[in-house]
Amino acid sequence: MKPEMMFGSPWHEEYTRIAPHPDDFATLFAKKTAMDRAIKDLPAETIAAITAPTLLIIGDSDLVRPEHAVEMFRLLGGGVFGDMAGLPNSQLAVLPGTTHVTVVAQADLLLAMIPRFLDAPMPESA
Repeated sequence: MKPEMMFGSPWHEEYTRIAPHPDDFATLFAKKTAMDRAIKDLPAETIAAITAPTLLIIGDSDLVRPEHAVEMFRLLGGGVFGDMAGLPNSQLAVLPGTTHVTVVAQADLLLAMIPRFLDAPMPESA
């Protein structure tokens, strides 16, 4: 992928709007690409060891594939029959008609779930 492919995207438009040096988008892109390549996958055991409440949010047309989000959700204790087992500490939201970029334009959906998640009491520790 090349920086020019992002020209006209919401990310590029926002960068050129607020950056002190709008012409440096290619530099930002190169740094972000290098950072992405350096990220190591976390082992399933590491994710499963997370006990803090976790809210996973993706779009149905996201870069993050739904099956990957569901896998993470299950590793975090989700995917159980909550009426019988109780609700898990993790929650999964798949926003309809939403991409990785356009999720920020879904304020109405996000505002309906994020404050409720953040304001919920912490679960009792085991």
